[in-house]
Amino acid sequence: MSRSPSDLFAKVGGVGKPAPLFDAAESERRKQEGMALAANNPERSDLLELARDRARLIVRERGEVTMDDVVQRLVQDGYDVSGLGNAAGSVFRGKEWEFTGKFVKSARVANHSRLLRVWREAQ
Repeated sequence: MSRSPSDLFAKVGGVGKPAPLFDAAESERRKQEGMALAANNPERSDLLELARDRARLIVRERGEVTMDDVVQRLVQDGYDVSGLGNAAGSVFRGKEWEFTGKFVKSARVANHSRLLRVWREAQ
């Protein structure tokens, strides 16, 4: 049985109303909401703070840091980073960090070479 594209959109948006496919403001709102929920999750907050601490150490050693660097350090220290989940997106939130303007490809297999931001301490 094949369904028409309009049938699929009706299911996505609920009650016959298609969900918008592109909406930059809504996308950003959902991103911020999800990051806040993940960062404030009591089960993840300790590991998030630990990840932030490792990021601070790495940036002081090297001048720059990526999330791959943080994950690698946590794994070396014996932590299960899967517990960080979506809270990983909040490691570099805050005024103490600034984006360098550089990207690098992730070396983590699960990341499929996606681009990572390179961070430094805010000046």
